Amino acid sequence: MPSSFLGINHLKLPAHDIIVTRDYYVSNFPFTYLPQYDHFTPERKLFAVMIMHEPTQLIVEIRHRPAEAEAQRGWDPVTWGVETRSDLEEWGKWLEMRNVKHSKVFTGIKGWVLGAEDPDGKIVRLYCNEEHEWTDSPDRDAYWLGN
Repeated sequence: MPSSFLGINHLKLPAHDIIVTRDYYVSNFPFTYLPQYDHFTPERKLFAVMIMHEPTQLIVEIRHRPAEAEAQRGWDPVTWGVETRSDLEEWGKWLEMRNVKHSKVFTGIKGWVLGAEDPDGKIVRLYCNEEHEWTDSPDRDAYWLGN
């Protein structure tokens, strides 16, 4: 096996409207828009934009793929990390203030989780590093947790 394998280069999220989805992530989460990486067709039609979480340098591509965006409605393709349960509560207040549809803080198997809905109906999960005692009876919610 070759030795060079660096892990994740960037993530890709499908969207119905890439500008609306980009603005949602940049306005509500700590992402910066990278206009220098806009993707265009040969006819100069914009089909993807890039945003970055600067502290980790993680880049997320938002690509115009309406069918895939529809297929992921209700799905949580990425779970973002925060440090504590208290941080999740703070995120809940922030999202509430911004009128972003979101869940309460749920008890997971080993930590806590909060979900928000992006413009395409994907669930944006925030999970904390702080742990509680392992449980086989985590919270259940068909919409936010899919269980």
